[in-house]
Amino acid sequence: MEPSKKNSVLVYEEVKAVKFFLWTFYIILVPYDFIYYYLVPYFNNREVGLPSGGLGFFFHLILFALIPIARYLVKKGRPEQIKYIYFLVFILLDVVNNMMIYWGTSRQFGNGHVLEIYFILFSPIFVSSSFFWTMTLGFFFKYLITGLVFQSGEVLVPMGLIIFISTITWILLNRFQSYVKAVTSVYEDMRQKEKLAVIGQMAAAIAHEIKNPLSSLKGFTQLQQEKDKGDEQYYPIMLNEIDRINAIVNDLLILGKPNTAVKVPKKLVELIEYVVTVIDPHAQRKEINIEYDIDNSTVLLCDENQLKQVFINLIKNGMESMPDGGTVSINSEVKGDRAFISVRDEGCGIPPEKLAKLGEPFYTTKQNGNGLGLMVTKKIIEEHEGTFNIESQLEKGTIVTITLPISR
Repeated sequence: MEPSKKNSVLVYEEVKAVKFFLWTFYIILVPYDFIYYYLVPYFNNREVGLPSGGLGFFFHLILFALIPIARYLVKKGRPEQIKYIYFLVFILLDVVNNMMIYWGTSRQFGNGHVLEIYFILFSPIFVSSSFFWTMTLGFFFKYLITGLVFQSGEVLVPMGLIIFISTITWILLNRFQSYVKAVTSVYEDMRQKEKLAVIGQMAAAIAHEIKNPLSSLKGFTQLQQEKDKGDEQYYPIMLNEIDRINAIVNDLLILGKPNTAVKVPKKLVELIEYVVTVIDPHAQRKEINIEYDIDNSTVLLCDENQLKQVFINLIKNGMESMPDGGTVSINSEVKGDRAFISVRDEGCGIPPEKLAKLGEPFYTTKQNGNGLGLMVTKKIIEEHEGTFNIESQLEKGTIVTITLPISR
């Protein structure tokens, strides 16, 4: 992902965590090594200075040389890489330093650094499970391999300490992640409510402008129907569609409010047959076949107009995904006290990263869409105590499956 496309808030928080990490890293590194290698040996009458044969001050110089790299990565918007670079460079330098000091000598291995504890103990500030496990396993296996190479049992103590500290850190990390998820959930819920509030205000503002021409259109259609008595096939459909448009406006007005659907027993096959009759002329022009296999005995307790709207939305979505033609299949089966209805198309499919966002207000994969159709569809299904699921494969098509309670 390009830096410009990343969530700016997450990048900002990562930069803050990295800055805290770097400050404490060097504040611990320099005083600890000075005390451990100079002050403590001086007061205990031992040899003062860094261990002979090792990297010496190059160990510290290389670590300080990472600062410009860290600044560069922050500037490029990739701060999440810094902690891994510091960990890998530190553990590599530590291994090389130990090999230079102890390899081929009779000196007893006894090495460890407080920064190892720091790396593990402070990992929760990044709220990253992968970084935690990278460090924990990295330090653990470092000591395990070192113990085997130098045939030293001294590594058992730091290995046990790593396990103990990692256990505490894992608990803290889980609590941090749980808190972040809770905050994110609250934020998403608030964002969803804000979108619904905007939709309600927008619908209220345009409802009057839509209903007035609809009333005129319905009146003129009825008048024309009376004049043209020879054609009774399409006028009822036109009038029903005008009523359905009016119902859609009402649905938008009550979106987010308690269930107001008027539910009566209705055969599922009659709903599908009506929807297919409405859509089929348009489908034929686009060389799309609509096939359905519906159990004739399935009866739903539903609001007829709302479910017609649901199936029209789903079938139109399938048709719009097949610009070169194809087949939309509608099937149903009854399991227990629920009807499973699937709408399958042979279209281009939906990418996984977009699939999870479908149904959110104003989110759409269509170039000229407004993101409201699928949201209203999901709302209607929820008000009918049903469920809604979408499965999709790129270049193979999409299956939308809804379940609804049947009427006994």
